[in-house]
Amino acid sequence: MMFSFHMFSLSAQTPRKDSGAEGLAKIIPLKIGDTIPEELWNMPLEIIKPTAQNATGTLADYRNQKLLILDFWNTWCKSCIKLFPKVDSLNAEFNGRLSIVPVSNDPSKKVIPWMHDKEIVLKSTNVLGDNDTTAIGAYFPREILPHVVIIADNKVKAITFPEYINRKNLNDMLHGRDVLIKMKYDDLNFNPRYPLFVNDLNGPENNFKSRSIFSGLLDGIPSMYLLSHDSLRNRIILKMVNNVFMNSWVAVYPEAAMYANNQIIYPSDQQKLMDSVLTYELIFPADAEGRLRAKVKSDLESYFGWTADTAIRDIPTLVFGETTDARKNATQDLAFNHPVVLDKQRMSLRGLIYSINMDRERGIYAMPAKTNVLFDEKKRMAV
Repeated sequence: MMFSFHMFSLSAQTPRKDSGAEGLAKIIPLKIGDTIPEELWNMPLEIIKPTAQNATGTLADYRNQKLLILDFWNTWCKSCIKLFPKVDSLNAEFNGRLSIVPVSNDPSKKVIPWMHDKEIVLKSTNVLGDNDTTAIGAYFPREILPHVVIIADNKVKAITFPEYINRKNLNDMLHGRDVLIKMKYDDLNFNPRYPLFVNDLNGPENNFKSRSIFSGLLDGIPSMYLLSHDSLRNRIILKMVNNVFMNSWVAVYPEAAMYANNQIIYPSDQQKLMDSVLTYELIFPADAEGRLRAKVKSDLESYFGWTADTAIRDIPTLVFGETTDARKNATQDLAFNHPVVLDKQRMSLRGLIYSINMDRERGIYAMPAKTNVLFDEKKRMAV
């Protein structure tokens, strides 16, 4: 969708909130094109400051900016956290013309210890807390994070993804030029316990005992792995929704959880498939639950023509151990010149080992030298 960001002032409309005792529960979510109500501008919000006593502020503190961008995030959202350096950099570059403000889904009592532990410092902006005492999240409901809301001219201009918040787009918005932005859609009515791909939850289409379906990305639904029981129809519903193919495969082979990503080898011509997004749903009789895993394996093998196996190989290994004098006993090549170690000097040892194990290109492992690794043959994937 193409949106034009022309900067001019508008008077506020009547607040989008129903009257009544429920108050916050009756807030009507804002959509693209809606005017920001005065009560939202002036709503007290928690300012989360890990190095100082918490304070209270409002969105009105940013009202003089040509653009106000709300970046909703959570401590468990890795892709959200990766955006923090970008947020800091863009805020500093466009200082005085726009503000990108992270809005946490968690209160300060959870966020502050987490920021201390991760040594996260945002120099260019404050973090706003959206907990039970505030209602900013009720105006911008979401199911999937990250979630970005762009406000200009006192209106909601876009609800989108963080990749569209870049230097070029921000410059174009500030100068009133058209910007091509994909709108983010969250299916707020999605119920993960209902079957997918049925039109009538109570009709004949939903009375089957067993069925399996593959599809690609389902827009507006968060990634999930869920096993639920439908006691009314005596069946099990397994969902692997919007998962990278590799994650879906590993979920079926729990023994693969012991391996790092770079210990799973698959045919080199299947990179596109491994990175593709897969949705799989299986509805299976409850009295056959013992055969559920075998059924999922069979479906994956039938559809993609792959199977899995393990092998033991000797591999290049980076071994961590405790010494009486680490600096004296560690060689320079191993401890100080290794590129991963140089990148990650501020991480905990656990984080460093995890990072190295995830490093597919270098092929190094923080494990004993003789270990379980994987192999590939024609039409085979090793797990």
